Amino acid sequence: MACRLIAVLLMLPALAWAQETDPEPSGRADEAADEAPAPILRDLDLIDAGTQNDALSLEDIPETEVPTNQSEIDALFDSAQLAYATGEYGTALGLARTAAAAGHAQAATLAGLLHEEARIEEASDVVAVRWYRRAASQGEPVGNYRLGLMAQADRAGLARTEARGFFLRAAQAGHVPAMLAYALVLKASPVPQDALLAIEWADRAASQGHAEAMFQLAQMYDSWERGPQEPAAARQWYVAAAENNHAEAALQAGLMLANGEGGEADPESAFALVRQSAEAGFAPAMGQFGLMLLNGWNEREPDMASAVEWFAQGAVGGDAESRFLYAVALAGGIGVDRDLVRAYYWTLMAEYEMDGTRSLNVDRDRLQAALENDLTPSETEQVRAQIAAFRAR
Repeated sequence: MACRLIAVLLMLPALAWAQETDPEPSGRADEAADEAPAPILRDLDLIDAGTQNDALSLEDIPETEVPTNQSEIDALFDSAQLAYATGEYGTALGLARTAAAAGHAQAATLAGLLHEEARIEEASDVVAVRWYRRAASQGEPVGNYRLGLMAQADRAGLARTEARGFFLRAAQAGHVPAMLAYALVLKASPVPQDALLAIEWADRAASQGHAEAMFQLAQMYDSWERGPQEPAAARQWYVAAAENNHAEAALQAGLMLANGEGGEADPESAFALVRQSAEAGFAPAMGQFGLMLLNGWNEREPDMASAVEWFAQGAVGGDAESRFLYAVALAGGIGVDRDLVRAYYWTLMAEYEMDGTRSLNVDRDRLQAALENDLTPSETEQVRAQIAAFRAR
């Protein structure tokens, strides 16, 4: 097997209206919440002003009859959501603004979202921030979460440093994606004590069943230089994330089980997990699964043709190792017709990883040199021109 692949993939989910009501899992995260550690108290000071400024007043709402009955207000918001879901964004905005004027916090968030996503002609990031601040001042966590995302993106004059406070407020209100977002902000912090807090908040989100949080928590236990380096915990959370259909986690879990990291080796489960990741479309897993098929993993019959098909899919998907493996198959006629020109093309394409960094693969360098010795100068020049045109696009 190739070396285990480690990569960071942030997939924060889209806006979720449902608010989690149990942000306090058992274990160290509980203790941190009960004891209210100093960094959290410090962050509360950071966000006091941020949720009070620029709140919309009723003067900002177009003249309309504002209902006072709660059921009528909720019905307005429900209608606004339906209009948003069916693409009637102007109607959604009017309904949301009316409900927000009557005090509906989630309606204010929806009005902000319509501006943030530019769903309406008069869309404005500045107005989006105002609506989100109005919602946040009423304790609506999604408003704070969206403010955090906008701050991270340098939108509407918000500073990136403000994101931490916005995410914290939403996280403390029980918003699970915000718990993860706050954990990742803490992870990037140079302050030493923030490292433990990052793990605790990621654990809170993971304990709520959030697949990306499970994966990120596993990464903190696994490959993070400031983490505790606990392979058993990493493996546990990779497996949990894989069970929640996280493709990259399935690959990491599979390779840990294959190599016996963090527990006993389990070749059959490893095969199933790597296959799950490959079939979910995760390019690095395609190359790994192809290797399992090529080598006859766990006493299976080698299947060279299927292995090469997986190498090819991973290569097209952008994985450097899959591209190299496909080039080797083409150069040697392994499970596919021998084709040195195509082999050279994929060898050069394997020079860079998916993140743009150069692949540190001496075998790839050797294969490139061997192919350049076998091909004519015009053949190599033609391939290089094709790659240059591809990268220019």
